[in-house]
Amino acid sequence: MPGSQQPSLLRKLRRCERLDALVLSEIVYPPRLRIGWHRHELAALALTVHGALTETFMNAGVERMECGLLVRPAGERHWDSIGEQGATCFLIEVGATWLNRVPQLATVMGSPRFHKRGTITCLAERAYREWRLNDTASPIAIQALVLEIAAHLVRGHECSMGGEAPVWLKRVKESLDDDFAEMPSLAALAEIGGVHPTHLARRFRRQYRVTIGEYLRRRRVDAAIALLSRKALSLTEIALETGFSSHGHFCTVLKQITGMTPSEFREMKHPEWRRIYGPQGGTTSSSAGPPDRRDAQI
Repeated sequence: MPGSQQPSLLRKLRRCERLDALVLSEIVYPPRLRIGWHRHELAALALTVHGALTETFMNAGVERMECGLLVRPAGERHWDSIGEQGATCFLIEVGATWLNRVPQLATVMGSPRFHKRGTITCLAERAYREWRLNDTASPIAIQALVLEIAAHLVRGHECSMGGEAPVWLKRVKESLDDDFAEMPSLAALAEIGGVHPTHLARRFRRQYRVTIGEYLRRRRVDAAIALLSRKALSLTEIALETGFSSHGHFCTVLKQITGMTPSEFREMKHPEWRRIYGPQGGTTSSSAGPPDRRDAQI
C-alpha cells in the first residue's frame, strides 16, 4: 500500500520470549503508522492492550479495538493501519508443535476473527497480566490460560458448525440476547418457541453446547465486562444492570468464569481507580454471598 513504512524501524518491541511452542511478545506502535502487505509465519492470538488499529486482509478488514482479541491465521497476507492514539499489543504466537497437540484449534485458527470484550478476551488479559508479572509460576499460568482460550474457541466453532438452528430456537436465543438481564422461566421461553419446555432444554443444549442457564450467565458476564471500563458505575450498579441479583452474586459468577473478581478486573484496566473509589467501587458489601438460586430455573 502507498505510504507504508517498515514496522521494524518504528515499532518498539518491549519484550519477546519463547515459552515451549508459544512465542510471547509485547509491541508498541506509534500513532498513524502504516505497515504494508506482509505475512506472519506463525498463527497468533493478538490482544489489543491499548489504542486501536486496523488489519486489512485480502477479503476483509478487522477493526482491532482496545481489549479485543484477534485470531490471526499463519501466513495470511495483510496490511496494518495504526490509530490516532497508537497501539500496544500482546501477541501469543502459536507454533505448529503446539497446534498439533490441540488439532481442533488448527481449524479454528484457519481464518481471521475478532473477539470483542468478553470471556475470551478476559482470559487473554489474564495471560498478559501473568506476562507482566513474570515470576516463576507465570509460564505455567500462561500455558493454562492459552489452553482455556483454545477450549472456548473450539467450543464456539463447534457450536457454529452444529447445523442451522430452527427458526423457533433462533427466536428463543434472540430473546435471551435481547433481555439477558431478565430472569425468564423455562415455560416462558418454551412459549416463545412454541415447543414443550423439555424439548427446548434438550435442543438448546444440543445446538449450542451449553444449557440455557449457562448461556444466559455467560451473556451477562460479557455485558458486565464491557461495563467495567466505565468508572462512573459502581460494581453494584453494574451487577443489577446486567441481571445479577447482588454485588456478591456478580463477584461469585465472574470469579468462576474468568478467575478474577470485578474489582481485580477493573483495577487491572484502571490502576488509578482504587485510589479514587476505594477497593469495592462504592459498594457496601465485599462478601461474595451465596449463589443466586434463580439460575436453577433454566
